[in-house]
Amino acid sequence: MILTTILIITISSKINSLHLNGVTLVPNHPRSDIYESFFHELITEISDVGQFSYQLRTLPEAIYGGEIGETIPQGLIGEIYENNADFIIADMEITSERKKFVQFTRPFMRSKLAVLIRKSSSSLLNNNSHGHNNNTDDLREILQRSKRIVIKGSMADRYFKTSRNPLVYHLLPYSIAQMDVAVNLVKSERDYALVSDNVRLDLIAANDCDLHVITARTENVKSFGYDFQLEYAIALAHNSSFFGYFEKSLEYLDETGRLESIIDQHWYNQCEQREQQIMQAQHQNDFPDLNDHFSSNNMTDFQENSSLSSTFSFVNLSCFIIYTIMISF
Repeated sequence: MILTTILIITISSKINSLHLNGVTLVPNHPRSDIYESFFHELITEISDVGQFSYQLRTLPEAIYGGEIGETIPQGLIGEIYENNADFIIADMEITSERKKFVQFTRPFMRSKLAVLIRKSSSSLLNNNSHGHNNNTDDLREILQRSKRIVIKGSMADRYFKTSRNPLVYHLLPYSIAQMDVAVNLVKSERDYALVSDNVRLDLIAANDCDLHVITARTENVKSFGYDFQLEYAIALAHNSSFFGYFEKSLEYLDETGRLESIIDQHWYNQCEQREQQIMQAQHQNDFPDLNDHFSSNNMTDFQENSSLSSTFSFVNLSCFIIYTIMISF
């Protein structure tokens, strides 16, 4: 009887095991490999918490779908619309157009308007930013002085083309199809500035120490680009019975700090670490005598001097005690 019960539980577990089919794409980004690694690790964590297995398929073309005017969505959104996939995990932003075809989970990442420039582009940086302030109000001034470029069809491209703010529309950048081409223009000597969101640009600057990202302020309504805010989330069908698995898993990963840890691991800024190492080396060079004094070769002399000082202190203390006793008599 006990053996039969165990057998039934095992079979029941296999029958009720949940297997989902996901779809993603290779983003138009110079570090698409990091994006792919991030998405695979994120969905693995979600499946572990939600206790389901999955298969992730990559589309041959980087088409997100759910664009303005689409009645039948293409690309990733089309895979859900045609019931070819259970979920989408990609660098796909939440938009009102896409919500017509799919439902989104809570965001796993948020982003703001930003520009990518060369650190040596002194003509684009005023005296207040010095190329080190990542959250400055001078974003509009930098765009005015630069040769502005944007990725064609991106959210930043749409922002400039559809904005009712004349200051924004007046700074409409030139559209370029491939991001790697745009980044190479920025790295040239001609004061180009690539306009996008800081999630995409931070990943580039984190691995190329010649580049710098300046992000718009969103807490001040008078700041340029304050109304540009993106949210990245996982998409499922409107009637999907699997939505709760993803929503609760993302909530758990967020509350436990695991989500932030995964993001930090992939968006790790190598340039900041390198700058800290250079600063430490310069600090050591500024105090060479102090460094030599506490080096391993001089520790013996230091210990001997310490012992000698202790001996003198003891002798002085003894003399003081004897002198005090003599006075008392």
